[in-house]
Amino acid sequence: MMDAEEKRKQLEKDILSLIAQKLQNGQIDLNRAQIIAKMLLDKLHPPLTLEQIYAIAPTLDYHFTELSAAILPIIDEHDEKIKNVVINKAEQMIKAGNLEQADKILKEALPKGETKNG
Repeated sequence: MMDAEEKRKQLEKDILSLIAQKLQNGQIDLNRAQIIAKMLLDKLHPPLTLEQIYAIAPTLDYHFTELSAAILPIIDEHDEKIKNVVINKAEQMIKAGNLEQADKILKEALPKGETKNG
């Protein structure tokens, strides 16, 4: 598992690779690439915790939609971690006999269709 600095560097590398690719393909110009790079340096300035990275990542493509491809894996990873925590907590409640509480937690925390029984 990556630590926070490795995760930050990986995200930065993925975004910079995406910028370089889009520059090469003529999908963005040099000015836009410089603006994105400056924003990246401002927002992903170390040191950051994993939680800070997970909080910042979804905001990076608000004004730069071309970054979505680099950001989605981080968002998906975080969503999966949250889902696993919720499911583990619900399983503990079920084992303790708190079925109603477990059902409530699953319904509140997980989007429809994400629970095992729907």
